[in-house]
Amino acid sequence: MWRKFLFLCFAKIALNAAQVDIYALNAKKEGDILTAKNDVVIFSDFYFITANKAIYNEKSGDIELFGDVNILRGQNERSHSNYAKINLNSNEAYFNNFFFSNNNLEVWFQSKKSYLNDKIFESDISAVSSCNVEDPDWEIRFSKGWLNRKNNFVHLYNARLYVKDIPVFYLPYFGFSADTHRQSGLLVPKIILKRGEGLYYEQPIYIATNENWDLQFDPQIRTNRGFGLYSTLRFVDSPYSMGELNFGGFREKYSYYRKENLKNKTHAGIELKYIRDDLFKSLLGDNFQEGLWIDGIYINDVDYFNLSSKVTYDLNSLVTSRVNYFLADENNYYGVYGKYYIDTSKLNNKSTLQEYPSFQYHRFLNNLFDERLRYSFDATFHNFYRQVGPYANQINLELPISYHNAFFNDLLHFTFTENLFASFVNYTHDPRKDHEHYFQNTHSFNFYTDLSKSYGYFFHTLNFGLEYSLLGAKSGNISENYLEESTTQKDDQINFYTIQYFYNDLGQKKIKHKFNLEYLNKKQHFNQLKNLITYYYNDYINLSNETFYSYREQRFTNVINQIELSSNFDFNLNFSHAYQNNEYGKYNFIGTHANYIITPNYNLFGGIWLDTQRSHANMWEFGYTFQRKCWNYSLMYRERIDPQLTSAGITAKNQSGVYFVFNFYPIGGIKYDFSLTETENKI
Repeated sequence: MWRKFLFLCFAKIALNAAQVDIYALNAKKEGDILTAKNDVVIFSDFYFITANKAIYNEKSGDIELFGDVNILRGQNERSHSNYAKINLNSNEAYFNNFFFSNNNLEVWFQSKKSYLNDKIFESDISAVSSCNVEDPDWEIRFSKGWLNRKNNFVHLYNARLYVKDIPVFYLPYFGFSADTHRQSGLLVPKIILKRGEGLYYEQPIYIATNENWDLQFDPQIRTNRGFGLYSTLRFVDSPYSMGELNFGGFREKYSYYRKENLKNKTHAGIELKYIRDDLFKSLLGDNFQEGLWIDGIYINDVDYFNLSSKVTYDLNSLVTSRVNYFLADENNYYGVYGKYYIDTSKLNNKSTLQEYPSFQYHRFLNNLFDERLRYSFDATFHNFYRQVGPYANQINLELPISYHNAFFNDLLHFTFTENLFASFVNYTHDPRKDHEHYFQNTHSFNFYTDLSKSYGYFFHTLNFGLEYSLLGAKSGNISENYLEESTTQKDDQINFYTIQYFYNDLGQKKIKHKFNLEYLNKKQHFNQLKNLITYYYNDYINLSNETFYSYREQRFTNVINQIELSSNFDFNLNFSHAYQNNEYGKYNFIGTHANYIITPNYNLFGGIWLDTQRSHANMWEFGYTFQRKCWNYSLMYRERIDPQLTSAGITAKNQSGVYFVFNFYPIGGIKYDFSLTETENKI
């Protein structure tokens, strides 16, 4: 024991000058050469090494390692080999039968011979993978390769992909990024085969040279149709704001353009999304709140959406651009808004009514002389415009003044509100009228109460009330309602409403119920019923229904049903039904989507979106995904409807196909899409 202690101390003391500590059961030093055997442990500023044998040249800094060699380099790199030679001064190293991994890389390497320094890692007769080391599901074997240690990009020559021990494909050269950090380079390409458009190839190019922005180009070619380029710029321009700019276009081949009778040979568009919460408020004080939100888009036709791999849209609505800005303190709110609509169902947009700019001032609820007497004020200006057809601008003013009191120890509450409303409209290019105005005041009497009670196993809160709104004086008339919702009241009405919640003994919400019934006093019939109920069966099952019934039209105008089933482990389902039948049109949609995790590796999924009013499915799909840590694949069948603008108007192209996608993480994968059928119908 005493002799072993002397060897350990000798090795440590002799090498202190080189900042290398070597421990072993057997050590011998001759001149500048130290030989250590049996349970060798080596420490330096950058390495922790274990081996069976080590020979260290103190003068040159070279150390040779033999046997079971394990190296921890820095905090992230680890390797194993049966022979290694490292220069501790330059960090150059040579290895035989080498295994190498790094926490910042998503793959590992095995090789017969390897060379390593601070800039590159080179290897011969090697394999790379991200799967389990002992029995990998896949690996790429190559004759020669190297890793750029600055950007962690891998270059492989004579690369052969093996799934288990079966060769799948060969490439004379293959490169990919193994880094977990954001960096510039090529992203995973998309390869799709479509019957009508031929081979579709898209190669994303990612540029990230600054931490405050990145840029992605998505050039694409469709061999039978044309070529295009879509781009996305994401940026953070201040600590208080961020945005995204999308722009691009697609150029049709003349043969496809004539065959499909398209309206435009070039489909182009630009989109901007931007938010900011500090524009001027830092100059005004801490008691202000501020917000700027821009969601703008301009396209020349709907094929801009269809040909992009990123954009989603709703065929049944206008393409809407919005710009909203507000500034508020504890008493006042100032807003500026703008809306621009593109009606994709028209050949041009000249007759589409636009709304810009709009201004709003709102005075929040405040006491007037007494806390029981309160008021607020709202003023809005709307400018409507279009190139073809009449348009107008409108000013609305609203001043509600209310009195509140409570009786019987706060059991019964009473509120009286006097509401003054005025609206002024000036028309342009309307031969029938020049301007109109409307004045109205209403008197509102509201009796309501708040009740709550515990029943042992559940807790119930109930708020119900009766509100009587009586029309006062009115004058004037506005014949055109450009706003989606009118703020004017047409008749005396009585509203009965209730809001109630049920909670279990753990305080979890189980039922939410809201009910409102309107009765028109002068016409002596009910106007509208609104009912909303949500049942929270447990943490995984929710059921909800929202119903609007019009007594005047004697029909349900809006019905929305939804069921959500979820599990922490293996299953989730969403089913929804939406029905609308009012002056804006009649629609009836059913949608559902489900996922079922059969095992940790297999996941079944499916969904359908039906337009029952027009008797067709907008889209439906079913398939499954096989998922492993280092690779996955999906197989599914899908049918969908894509609109396109022709010289005769909007048509809908129905496409059905089989989709096969596989991905080897992190090197990427391939998507195969084969369109089985294509049909076209007018919308």
